[in-house]
Amino acid sequence: MQEEMKTYQELKEILLSIPNEQHQAMLCTIYACMARVSEVMIGRLDKTPSLKVEDLRLYPEEKLEIYVKTGKKGNPRKIILCYNREKWLIDIIVNWANKIDHGEMFPYTTSYAMKYFKKYFPEIKANRFDPTLSKHTIHWLRGWRYTHYRRGEITGKRVDSKIVSLLGGWVSSTVPERLYDFTKIDDYEKELQNS
Repeated sequence: MQEEMKTYQELKEILLSIPNEQHQAMLCTIYACMARVSEVMIGRLDKTPSLKVEDLRLYPEEKLEIYVKTGKKGNPRKIILCYNREKWLIDIIVNWANKIDHGEMFPYTTSYAMKYFKKYFPEIKANRFDPTLSKHTIHWLRGWRYTHYRRGEITGKRVDSKIVSLLGGWVSSTVPERLYDFTKIDDYEKELQNS
């Protein structure tokens, strides 16, 4: 799985290069919210509505707050993006919200998002039967966001796994640490270099 990991800068470059505004905003929103796809798109089975423009609160030149309902229980979760760190990400999401003006930002099912994730990240493979591969490739956006927080690539300092898990709507940090937390490998490498 390590070869599937992308640094913050690598992922930023890919997301910024997506030519279609809607696809770019959709993938950036899923990434920014560390969201399950059904928290941003229309759920495939339950047909829950997608994230709405009204779920965004913009504080110009300060922050963007996004209120996401968790996919499993429908509890609200607040995501904060800060201008001083992620203006590029805020601009993409807010520009799309302004274009839509009101209502659902992405009124499509989760399979639509998965289709376009595969288009822009063709090297990421999924396999439901191989424990070393992700079952859902688009969930790598969520996993990358988790690791970018843990490495300090978003905030400038490492964020504790329990806090990042809360941001991502995980009940505990067990699952994201097992699947996505590459900071342990980073620490081990630093230890080897220092010895």
